[in-house]
Amino acid sequence: MYYYVRNHQFKGRPYHLALYAAGHRPKADKAEIALVDRDRYIQAPNTTLAYVQDFIKQGATIMIYPHSALPPWWYDGLIKAQPYIRCVCVIGEGHKDAMRVIAPEVHVEAVGWPWCPQKTFAIPHDLQTILFAPIHPGGGKLRPEGVQANKDIFHELKRVQSQTGCKVIIRYVGDLDTQGLHPYHRFEWIEARADGKTKEIDAADVVIAEGTMMYLSVARGKPTIGINQHLPCRANKSSEKYTPHNWDKYGPDLAYPINYGDAQLQDLIDRAMTEEQTAWRKQHIGETLDRKAFADKVIKIHRGNRK
Repeated sequence: MYYYVRNHQFKGRPYHLALYAAGHRPKADKAEIALVDRDRYIQAPNTTLAYVQDFIKQGATIMIYPHSALPPWWYDGLIKAQPYIRCVCVIGEGHKDAMRVIAPEVHVEAVGWPWCPQKTFAIPHDLQTILFAPIHPGGGKLRPEGVQANKDIFHELKRVQSQTGCKVIIRYVGDLDTQGLHPYHRFEWIEARADGKTKEIDAADVVIAEGTMMYLSVARGKPTIGINQHLPCRANKSSEKYTPHNWDKYGPDLAYPINYGDAQLQDLIDRAMTEEQTAWRKQHIGETLDRKAFADKVIKIHRGNRK
């Protein structure tokens, strides 16, 4: 069977590899199945993206795979989930539960953790290295609460470093000024890409991050502190119209339990280094993607769609 997987950053590749390993072949102009990370943009909620329209015209079965580690919160009142979407694939069972609120009319499958091999949680002997992955801008902008959190963490990390003597590494994506940061000679700076690599995560004792980077850290068994877990996701716009409508009904369940701002940073570091958040990890990361099971599921949904 022919398929197409749109590779947003690195995130589509595991799904492509799963279908390929099952004997199916990528061929866009003859695709019977199309997996995309999104079908519309928030700023154009009534316009289906051109390449998705092409696959609809071909009669392909359209499925959504995770654009980020989170479920597609934009279907919560910002973009209507269209009838041509035959399935939304999410990572964990907790995301599947959230989708019952976000878009109850959509068929949802929890397909497992796709983006790196998982490791068991390991307690560091002591605090030597902190990795901070600031909330990065998108489209040249960053929402104000993201900028403020970056500034606050940056400031507190200076104090923690002076008290403990630990190394602080800033792994940043995009323009520093846009995300509220500036060069500081006592920190190590790594300009990175959204590529899903875990080298810096694996070398750290504690990771401070949000979104996909936070999920990668938890999956690699690292003590982790989330950022802005108490706030709803939204696009990098200042207008409230870009905020999900029912976040209070599922957002608290998605939130990582150790969140920057809930206590002094040093206290959060101590907690992260001694307590694995096992219940959260089980619900929102779960088991690693089973390639064969995923491919079988996709084909089953496709055949049901053809009928």
